[in-house]
Amino acid sequence: MSRTFILGINEAVDGSAYLTTKAVYDLVGHNVGNLAFHYAVGKILEGPQDSLPWHTDPQQLNAMRRIGVMPCANQLGPHADYGRLAERFSSIGIPLVAIGLGAQGGSDYGLPEVPAGTLNWIREIAGRSPLGNPNIGVRGAYTLKVLEANGLGERATVTGCPSLFLNPDPALGRKIEQRASRTIGRVAIAAGHQKWTQLGAIELSLTRLLDRLGGSYIVQSPIEMVALARGEADTLPEADLLECRDYARPDLSVEEFKTWSRAYARAFFNISEWMEHLRSVDFVVGTRIHGVMLGLQAGVPGLCIAHDSRTREMCETMGVPFVMAREIIKGASLDKLRGRFVFDGAAFDQHRSVLAGRLDGFLQSNDIASSAWLRRIIAG
Repeated sequence: MSRTFILGINEAVDGSAYLTTKAVYDLVGHNVGNLAFHYAVGKILEGPQDSLPWHTDPQQLNAMRRIGVMPCANQLGPHADYGRLAERFSSIGIPLVAIGLGAQGGSDYGLPEVPAGTLNWIREIAGRSPLGNPNIGVRGAYTLKVLEANGLGERATVTGCPSLFLNPDPALGRKIEQRASRTIGRVAIAAGHQKWTQLGAIELSLTRLLDRLGGSYIVQSPIEMVALARGEADTLPEADLLECRDYARPDLSVEEFKTWSRAYARAFFNISEWMEHLRSVDFVVGTRIHGVMLGLQAGVPGLCIAHDSRTREMCETMGVPFVMAREIIKGASLDKLRGRFVFDGAAFDQHRSVLAGRLDGFLQSNDIASSAWLRRIIAG
């Protein structure tokens, strides 16, 4: 039995085909991209991992008598108050380790206001370090700065996001660079959020690529977009359908948009299947960092359009090619996007090896063994 377990969602949604969209959306934590780093954590920890959700009764967690490893997302910011969760965590009596915690702010790295309840939740995690060492792995220097501003910096260390280690091949970067020499045919768009209206012109320039080249419009959230990708356009309230249409393809009628969505919109509830699908395209681009990261991990060139601190920080920390949204705010051609894919495969491999070593050291300092999967990347 493993000495650790994952405190979070399962790495895939079994039987998603016969579940309602609300049910499957709840199971992925309201963003399909969450599966990426949960799946990755399962790969970098030694041994098979059980998974229990955050809302599990503390007594059940305490009975595990193991270290709870928490794959985290962008929980630091004014958008989320984890006060109730902090109260629940106060009854947990087992060690905890968080990996991949991020801060949400503007693209200029201004410090966000973090609710007191969320800071209390972080303190509850920090107070349960297995060996008294820093037990919160953060996505980058910006998130660390946010914690430092709130008196919690000494409890954290930069480890990046576990999704960087979804492929164990130590020569991954060099293979991506080699593939980048191909002519771009099919593309995958890491679809945005229909509320991001300021990015509408960018999204339209991306979605139009599919009409010419073919490929996929891969959604992660919100639930309306996921429903669209599951062929449920006719079940959406008219206002929601119009909002999705106005963001992704305002040049189409509603009926034309329904047809377009059936042709291109996709949602995946299994990371291996998602990456397998991405192998069939030549370029991945969009505003979703994990959608782009999965393409890179599948060996496909990808470009993230960074529009906030979360996406920018992750790209800078992990060496993901990116362009700031403000630089192409009126949209961009495929040639322009491809021109922004500046990538040194050997440098990427070296950087990934260093970050993998840092993550391994973080795990060891918390009495956690890493897998041969992660050690292979380090050795590369």
